[in-house]
Amino acid sequence: KSATRPAATHRPIAHLPSKNSGDNRGSVFYEENIMSSCTGTAMCHEGGGRNYNRFLIAGVYILVVVGFLKHADILQQYNNYNKNGATNFGVPVPSSTSATAHAGHHIRKNNQAPSVCEAFSTPVHIFWKQFESEIKEAAVKNATWYPEQQNNNTKFRDWIDQLFRDHYQSYQVRRSAIHPPGLEVTLKLLEIISKRVNYLQDSTLSAAPPLHILVSGGSVTSGIQCGINHVGIAQSVGLKEDNDCAWPARLEHLFNRVLFDGKKVVKVSNLAVGGSNSEIGKALLEYHLFPDSFQQPDIVIWGHAVNDSYEKDKARAYFESIPGFVNAAHKLRICDDHLPLVVMNEEFFGQNNDISGAIYKASNWFGLMGISQRNVISHKTFAKFDNDDYVNSIIDAKGFHPGMGGHIGASWTVFYNFISAFTDACDYRRVSSSPTSIASPDVAAKKIGPYKENGYGDISLEWKKHQDKVREMCARQEQEVSTSNNNETAATTTSSNQQLQSPCTYAFMVSPMPPIRTSGDVGKKMNEVLTSNTGWNAEGNLIWNPRAGFYAKEPNAHFSLKIDASMETKYMTIMSMKSYGDNFKDTILEVDVQIERKGDAAEAEGGVGVKSSKYEVTGYHE
Repeated sequence: KSATRPAATHRPIAHLPSKNSGDNRGSVFYEENIMSSCTGTAMCHEGGGRNYNRFLIAGVYILVVVGFLKHADILQQYNNYNKNGATNFGVPVPSSTSATAHAGHHIRKNNQAPSVCEAFSTPVHIFWKQFESEIKEAAVKNATWYPEQQNNNTKFRDWIDQLFRDHYQSYQVRRSAIHPPGLEVTLKLLEIISKRVNYLQDSTLSAAPPLHILVSGGSVTSGIQCGINHVGIAQSVGLKEDNDCAWPARLEHLFNRVLFDGKKVVKVSNLAVGGSNSEIGKALLEYHLFPDSFQQPDIVIWGHAVNDSYEKDKARAYFESIPGFVNAAHKLRICDDHLPLVVMNEEFFGQNNDISGAIYKASNWFGLMGISQRNVISHKTFAKFDNDDYVNSIIDAKGFHPGMGGHIGASWTVFYNFISAFTDACDYRRVSSSPTSIASPDVAAKKIGPYKENGYGDISLEWKKHQDKVREMCARQEQEVSTSNNNETAATTTSSNQQLQSPCTYAFMVSPMPPIRTSGDVGKKMNEVLTSNTGWNAEGNLIWNPRAGFYAKEPNAHFSLKIDASMETKYMTIMSMKSYGDNFKDTILEVDVQIERKGDAAEAEGGVGVKSSKYEVTGYHE
């Protein structure tokens, strides 16, 4: 469909999509589409005179307005949650038993809770326009830690208006869509949201946790410099402030504020660690290096574009580490055919753009959700990169770490793509011949095997091996759960949204999230297994370099750990990260590992039966 208005000498042409016509539906909402060029499926009326054409256009316009007003209040109904005790997500609540007969059918029909799809009954571009003020206000809410400045700074609010108007209109943000999520996984996410919404309006129902989104990434994702702005808002320096103004926190606020009037229906956990690449992100997922009482994620968002793009061995980063991250994310719920949904999110604005191809390939090959904020704004910033005022008006800071504008835009971009995915899935559900039982013929993302590179291997064979391995791991997990819990209920609910148990006897990662955040936390964790120490010390800062860690403070420093394995242990992993300073240049870390198996204590005293290995890790500097 053409979006170009015909010349004044042309007769208007009405584009009348049929009922439930899918992609054609949105064409009648704007005048320029009503007057669009005739397509093969359009009903084209060339004759009849100008008065007839005007009447036809006016008739369509009236129908469209009526249809729009019919659906416009759906999300606003959700925003009326429990106000004055009168409504729950816009559905009348019976105040007494006598009222149930009259109002109860609004809450449930045939004992079925109302579908959350009612909230996504309009096309995404209509939604985006309808809720423009709420979307902008959500960005303002978390923008600063000085409310008086936020409320009194008219320049700040004018800038938010301009940022949205000039760069984040629906037709602009939709450029960010690399690949949509699968239908069935999207419907499962909507089901989780619906259960949560119903539970919040009726606490007698079974407890339903929020939709949980885990975000893994580097310093950009963690929020470094997210408070930088050009409109005079004072910045606050601190770990909490960085985390609060980073785009993942803004995304949570957008979901809950715009759709659910502030109720916690969606939870976002930002586990990003500065300097980490996909390999570190994979370890985070594989070894469950999560905060205490961490719940199973329903969505895992990848945000390692910056650090992956600067790896020396790009082939390894792009063709091994990124697929490895995807595989580790899928294994978090190994027995679930669809969850978690994995999202590849490009938030990198640098001029080194080969990472974009890697993200595109991973998204399309594995059937993941792919999003690129870069596609929304990079062509603008590159075209006027020498104009600091212009660039700052969009992302607030050049270089690796965007400022406030970049993070606000990132949250809008990710939010838009989820709204689009939910709308598409709900549209399909409404027009499906069997909306209660939808099975997509598409191959689920979790069933897709690895890349075929360098001309070797057979794709079908590799995928079969991958699926056989997944089934084997699932069967083993179910057996372990059944044995450890020894009751049917625990075994059948393990794949649901419960706390994740670590697969390791001893593992930790220093990150902005508890429990290991400070140098004191590092020291305490090391002391659990430390048997001797000469020249090593736990020190460093939360945010600024040197970061919290365990540091060698003198030549030939050495320490010893003794770890009593509480489970069957197959291997020990030592991870080393690149250095951006020169303090690790030309250094060598020597690691000696001795393994004493249970029952070998007597032999171990004489050095018999002890297996040992030695490794060297070379320090390097970039």
